[in-house]
Amino acid sequence: MQAWQRLGRFLAGHMLVIIPMGLAIGVFFPQTLSWMKPAVPVLFALMTYQNSLGNEVSGLRDVLRRPAPLLIALVFVHVFVPLLAFGLGTLLFSGAPHGSDILTGFALEYAVPVGSSTIMWISLFGGDISLGLATLLVSTLLAPFSIPATVKLLVGASVTVDTVGMMRDMIFMIALPAIAGTATNELTHGWGKQTLSPALSPLARILLPLIVSINSTGISSFLFHLTPSLVEVMLFVLFFSVFGYTAGFLIGLATRQPRGRFIALTFSCGVRNISAGAVIAMRYFPAATLFPVMIGTLFQQFLAALSGRVMERYLAAHDAPAVGTGESDQYAH
Repeated sequence: MQAWQRLGRFLAGHMLVIIPMGLAIGVFFPQTLSWMKPAVPVLFALMTYQNSLGNEVSGLRDVLRRPAPLLIALVFVHVFVPLLAFGLGTLLFSGAPHGSDILTGFALEYAVPVGSSTIMWISLFGGDISLGLATLLVSTLLAPFSIPATVKLLVGASVTVDTVGMMRDMIFMIALPAIAGTATNELTHGWGKQTLSPALSPLARILLPLIVSINSTGISSFLFHLTPSLVEVMLFVLFFSVFGYTAGFLIGLATRQPRGRFIALTFSCGVRNISAGAVIAMRYFPAATLFPVMIGTLFQQFLAALSGRVMERYLAAHDAPAVGTGESDQYAH
């Protein structure tokens, strides 16, 4: 068991290197991993369950009593970023080859909900799981309505989304394992958090780079046939990927969130459920629409690991109060 725990700590401490390695494996060896795509929902569910074992009902009640960070994250993710990205994308790409398809891809990329791996990153860096889980669940519940509405509003496209299928997948990957993890901890009076979660933690650390590798197989063919226009799209998506984490970080500072909520807010603003957008793009739009959606997988998890390290150093330098200490909600400057 000690060796298993050491493996988990090693993986957690080296995600900044492991995530790019996972991406490279998926891109360069797509046939080796693409057959595992049907298993991704199960892997996500296992990861969500482990990360929810530290959750408590009292924490969710606290989020609802002080919902400002939740509301800020939802408005940022579902309103501000889609409008900004589509507006800037229109200025830069409306005259490019397949410009309309690329713009539709941008609309999809930034209309998708908060990503499931948010919970893993929040847990890894000691953030407020309750806030992250609440944001993820509300964002996911909004997705079947917000995605087609956003795309229609921005590009005028009529998108028929498999609402039942999407909700079923999100319930299986997020809602049920999150409820099960919380219930396990509550019914065992903390055994889930203190004993079971540490035992499963190394597995969750293994699952994240594996999921990244599997998902990155979808962009392999694009990356081996890059054009100048596609490189520009990559840079655009990279900019907005960085913008999401940076904005979450700055919003957390501006609103003087305590440590746990600061971390949760940063990741909630940065991590998107790209897989949901990719499914819609593949079903209803040309291949050019898929590229700006899927290319986000190239940056998102690496930037999450990098953002976590930046936050760790910032919080250590500013002596931010730890989660649940009951100390001031303001940073000591």
